Amino acid sequence: DEQLDVAHKHGVGSCRGRLAATIAGLRYQADKAGDSFEAPFSSLEPLQVDYLNRNLRVKQRGGKTWNFTADSADALLTFQKAVEKAREKL
Repeated sequence: DEQLDVAHKHGVGSCRGRLAATIAGLRYQADKAGDSFEAPFSSLEPLQVDYLNRNLRVKQRGGKTWNFTADSADALLTFQKAVEKAREKL
Protein backbone atom coordinates (compact mmCIF):
# COMPACT_ATOMS: atom_id res chain seq x y z
CA ASP A 1 0.00 0.00 0.00
CA GLU A 2 1.32 3.41 -1.04
CA GLN A 3 -0.37 6.79 -0.49
CA LEU A 4 0.47 10.30 -1.56
CA ASP A 5 -1.18 13.69 -1.11
CA VAL A 6 -1.47 15.25 -4.56
CA ALA A 7 -3.19 17.88 -6.65
CA HIS A 8 -5.04 16.67 -9.75
CA LYS A 9 -4.51 19.12 -12.61
CA HIS A 10 -7.65 19.89 -14.61
CA GLY A 11 -7.79 21.69 -17.95
CA VAL A 12 -8.58 24.77 -15.87
CA GLY A 13 -7.67 24.66 -12.20
CA SER A 14 -7.05 21.68 -9.96
CA CYS A 15 -8.35 19.76 -6.96
CA ARG A 16 -6.54 18.23 -3.99
CA GLY A 17 -6.78 14.73 -2.66
CA ARG A 18 -5.00 11.48 -1.86
CA LEU A 19 -3.75 9.00 -4.44
CA ALA A 20 -3.53 5.47 -3.07
CA ALA A 21 -2.31 2.21 -4.54
CA THR A 22 -3.41 -1.17 -3.23
CA ILE A 23 -3.39 -4.65 -4.71
CA ALA A 24 -6.78 -3.79 -6.25
CA GLY A 25 -5.43 -0.78 -8.18
CA LEU A 26 -5.31 3.00 -7.88
CA ARG A 27 -7.80 5.16 -6.05
CA TYR A 28 -7.92 8.94 -6.03
CA GLN A 29 -9.98 10.37 -3.18
CA ALA A 30 -10.54 14.03 -4.06
CA ASP A 31 -11.91 16.83 -1.92
CA LYS A 32 -14.84 16.89 -4.38
CA ALA A 33 -16.40 13.44 -4.76
CA GLY A 34 -17.03 14.01 -8.48
CA ASP A 35 -13.28 14.15 -9.14
CA SER A 36 -12.54 10.85 -7.35
CA PHE A 37 -11.91 7.60 -9.23
CA GLU A 38 -10.82 4.00 -8.85
CA ALA A 39 -9.09 1.93 -11.54
CA PRO A 40 -7.72 -1.61 -11.48
CA PHE A 41 -4.10 -1.97 -12.58
CA SER A 42 -5.17 -4.14 -15.51
CA SER A 43 -6.85 -1.06 -17.04
CA LEU A 44 -3.84 1.25 -16.59
CA GLU A 45 -0.68 1.84 -18.57
CA PRO A 46 2.57 2.12 -16.57
CA LEU A 47 2.75 5.28 -14.47
CA GLN A 48 5.07 7.98 -15.82
CA VAL A 49 6.87 10.71 -13.91
CA ASP A 50 8.12 13.97 -15.40
CA TYR A 51 10.52 14.83 -12.59
CA LEU A 52 11.38 18.38 -13.66
CA ASN A 53 7.72 19.37 -13.97
CA ARG A 54 6.69 17.43 -10.83
CA ASN A 55 4.06 15.52 -12.80
CA LEU A 56 2.77 11.96 -12.40
CA ARG A 57 0.78 10.74 -15.41
CA VAL A 58 -1.82 8.01 -14.98
CA LYS A 59 -3.36 6.78 -18.23
CA GLN A 60 -6.21 4.37 -18.65
CA ARG A 61 -5.72 2.07 -21.65
CA GLY A 62 -7.77 3.56 -24.49
CA GLY A 63 -9.26 6.14 -22.16
CA LYS A 64 -8.75 8.98 -19.78
CA THR A 65 -5.48 10.52 -18.58
CA TRP A 66 -4.95 12.06 -15.16
CA ASN A 67 -2.04 14.33 -14.25
CA PHE A 68 -1.02 14.83 -10.64
CA THR A 69 1.50 17.05 -8.93
CA ALA A 70 2.88 17.06 -5.39
CA ASP A 71 5.06 19.29 -3.25
CA SER A 72 8.01 17.02 -4.00
CA ALA A 73 9.07 15.41 -7.27
CA ASP A 74 10.91 12.86 -5.12
CA ALA A 75 7.61 11.79 -3.53
CA LEU A 76 6.05 11.30 -6.99
CA LEU A 77 9.03 9.26 -8.16
CA THR A 78 9.04 7.12 -5.01
CA PHE A 79 5.31 6.44 -5.41
CA GLN A 80 5.71 5.56 -9.10
CA LYS A 81 8.64 3.21 -8.48
CA ALA A 82 6.88 1.43 -5.60
CA VAL A 83 3.70 0.97 -7.63
CA GLU A 84 5.48 -0.30 -10.75
CA LYS A 85 7.63 -2.68 -8.69
CA ALA A 86 4.51 -4.11 -7.04
CA ARG A 87 2.72 -4.40 -10.39
CA GLU A 88 5.55 -6.58 -11.70
CA LYS A 89 4.82 -9.06 -8.90
CA LEU A 90 1.06 -9.21 -9.56
